[in-house]
Amino acid sequence: MNDTNLGKGELESLVSESRNKNVTRIGVVINKSAAHYLQFSKLLVNHGFTAYASKVEVTKLLQGLTEPKKAYEWRSISTNTLTEAEFKKLWSQCRIGSENRTSSLSIEEHVASVQQLLGEKWRDACVAFYEGSKAIGITIPHIEPGTQDEGRLFYFGLVPEERGRGRSGLIHTQSLWLLKQMGATFYKGSTHETNLKMQKVFLNNACSITRHIESYYLDLT
Repeated sequence: MNDTNLGKGELESLVSESRNKNVTRIGVVINKSAAHYLQFSKLLVNHGFTAYASKVEVTKLLQGLTEPKKAYEWRSISTNTLTEAEFKKLWSQCRIGSENRTSSLSIEEHVASVQQLLGEKWRDACVAFYEGSKAIGITIPHIEPGTQDEGRLFYFGLVPEERGRGRSGLIHTQSLWLLKQMGATFYKGSTHETNLKMQKVFLNNACSITRHIESYYLDLT
């Protein structure tokens, strides 16, 4: 059995098993530098998958990271300084005019995804940043399930009126510090290839680009 047949068989099994388990959506990520990238891409499209986004992945070791001397106030659902409704409202605002491709999922569906991924700890990850009484943005830091020390940000964003004011770098650094406090020894992040501003934040915060990826989705509903 050659690589093409093996990939096709695995993909068909994935779709079949997902339907049996009432999964509503399947996501697949492929490395754009892989030798068989075009072959895999064609295979996915031929099986009904839609290309969603091309992204840049980065990483950063956190052992040497120190607490920022300057920091914005942060509030979280778990500390009862932020309500779930307030967090959802801020998340909705952060999505407006984002340079990343807009997701087709609703805020309720996004929150449900966080809950499914993190279980009982999901409230710990829902964080908003403030300057006085003014909300600046949100972050969702967490340890990647199945690992002990891989830090991720499920989402990171600023409300529209706070963009372009030099706030992203510090909020991203604070997010990395929160990850370290959670036990992360390294960070993995990503952004869309078209989001040059976020890529600049990554580089200014000493993150290293590891690879370029492309994501595909299949709606089973």
